[in-house]
Amino acid sequence: MKTSIVLARVFLAAGLLTWGGGARADAPRLSDADDKAIRQILKDQATAWNKHDMAAFTKSFRDDVDGINVVGMYWSGKAAILKHLSFYHATNFKDLEETLDEVNVRPIGDGYAMAILIWRVGAFKSPSGAPIPAARHRSSQVLAKGPDGAWQVVHFHNTTIDEGALKAAAAPQK
Repeated sequence: MKTSIVLARVFLAAGLLTWGGGARADAPRLSDADDKAIRQILKDQATAWNKHDMAAFTKSFRDDVDGINVVGMYWSGKAAILKHLSFYHATNFKDLEETLDEVNVRPIGDGYAMAILIWRVGAFKSPSGAPIPAARHRSSQVLAKGPDGAWQVVHFHNTTIDEGALKAAAAPQK
């Protein structure tokens, strides 16, 4: 085979790999320092949650943060989130502990990152008083890097993992 044809195929394959979802030179990246800073925020949140210190838990939240909790309640703004979480930690969640089991962080644009987390959560009562059994929760947080270089949470969402659905999805299809 002629060298020019071989080279053309190599360049075509390299181009297709880059275009088709392979690593791109212009893809956003997190520096090691940024990744470490985000992971520290998440670790600090876990510590604050278990101490029921919602001021510390929301310390990294931007003032215009939006949040959706595990039962679908929606709050807009750091003050509203702090108010509601403080109330629930004084009542329904006063004995609730969570363990951060898994953390995945990735960039989603220059100055933005997504954290996908798995928490092991003890039993508690929902705001309606319904018992919620111990479970695992998956949460996502969108973070933005501020002008001062500090990362802040701009959105979070929690949901209960349906373990039966995970097992069924992982089972071979017949």
